[in-house]
Amino acid sequence: MSVNHRRTIQLVGTVLALSLALAGCSSAPEHGGPSLPEGHAPIATDGSVAPAEPSDPEKDVVSASRLAVASGISMAYALGFDKAREITGADLESLRQPPADTLKGVTVDPGTCAEVIEGLNWSPVQQGGEGARSDFINEKISVTGSVEVARIQDRAQLDAHLATARRLLGECHRLTLDDGSGAIPFSTVAPVVKDGGADSAILWTRAGEGHPMRQQALVLIKERGDHVAMVSFIAASNLQKPEFAKIAGQVLEAALSQL
Repeated sequence: MSVNHRRTIQLVGTVLALSLALAGCSSAPEHGGPSLPEGHAPIATDGSVAPAEPSDPEKDVVSASRLAVASGISMAYALGFDKAREITGADLESLRQPPADTLKGVTVDPGTCAEVIEGLNWSPVQQGGEGARSDFINEKISVTGSVEVARIQDRAQLDAHLATARRLLGECHRLTLDDGSGAIPFSTVAPVVKDGGADSAILWTRAGEGHPMRQQALVLIKERGDHVAMVSFIAASNLQKPEFAKIAGQVLEAALSQL
């Protein structure tokens, strides 16, 4: 994606909603950018500012989650991601519910890993209470990042997701997804992060280079006090490069510093 080619990036609904792409992204995005679910607020890449929404007293409250997200975005900006958008209103509310039927029409092999793939469709704001999210980009690279923080209200839900991530790095680290048009490889590795930098760290890759279903996601999650934070990147390629895990770790650390 170049600066001269101005376009809108559709943000990730939940960063790991990979099966949505299986259902609706049969063509490759321009310039090898990530195929992302539709229906969420875009980041304007032409330097324009999104129109202000009507004042919402609840949204205007500077919660701990919003402060943490703002700190993460400040670090992302310092690291070169100079465009960001706070996700608010209906867009934020839509993220509170995990997408339904994400594996409809998709066969997972081995079948015992199907529930693991379903379980990836999680993000902190699904905790249901105080939560905030912002997404960020650098126009010179085809990567979309996000930082999301929420107060922990459902311990069992969070623990279940962390267990899902562990299974994906273990017994389900290599599998295939088939929507009827052919088997697509899906694999995971644990990215290198500094000791104690994340409670969960995962990099997944779907399909090979050049395949229209190609996508990668890098996700770091860590708790601090009564909050949980997540920093993620999504792209078509290159997220295996060490610098992305390092950047994600720095953004996560900045967000956690406010909690």
